[in-house]
Amino acid sequence: MVDIQCPHCEDEIELDDDAFGEFQCPHCEGEFEWGETPEARGMEGVYSAPMSGIKLASHALHGAGGLMLIIGVFTGWIAIVFDDMVSAGPFGLQMSFYGFSLKSGWFSFLEEDSVLAIFGIMFMILILTAVVVQIAHLVFRVVIHMEDSGTLEVGQEMAFNSYTYRWHTSLAALVCSVAGLIVMEIGLLIAFGEFGFPLPSLFALLLTGVLGAQFCMMNVELANE
Repeated sequence: MVDIQCPHCEDEIELDDDAFGEFQCPHCEGEFEWGETPEARGMEGVYSAPMSGIKLASHALHGAGGLMLIIGVFTGWIAIVFDDMVSAGPFGLQMSFYGFSLKSGWFSFLEEDSVLAIFGIMFMILILTAVVVQIAHLVFRVVIHMEDSGTLEVGQEMAFNSYTYRWHTSLAALVCSVAGLIVMEIGLLIAFGEFGFPLPSLFALLLTGVLGAQFCMMNVELANE
């Protein structure tokens, strides 16, 4: 309860703490308004707590990581350069020679070079898994942000999963990408090692750097919550 003075007769009146709207003084029967609507109080709470720099940086890195992973599905990750150039991406090999380019999917190598095909399919599965868990992580971030801001109400199970599995999905995207890179390196060494050492592309190095940075920011973000 809260004691206020009537604006008309100045006698004291008792009201509930969360009371709002129009009231009538029991002493002079004068009408007056008191309190704020719950919506106004809720919005005031939302805008009074700006997003921290750590959380903003974590949002940006995870968003960049998601975008780069999607681009990486259609990009070469590893290359061997000799007289010709062989570039490996999640869906197959691209071979360039004398100005011509030839693309072959991993499944097409099953009869000719089953070892390379198996390593290539493993690489594809790992990268696609990284994309899926990264998207799941971004969904969790959106849910948490909207729930904290009061613009979305979710069930307890969804809220629990979003808060709990942020760390796991951020780590999984990094682990799957690095594992895929290593698997494909081994596969290319077995198939083309006599022609040269397979080297990660600049894109692959930048992507793994971003994914590593986003996981570091995830840990910093959790430590500051």
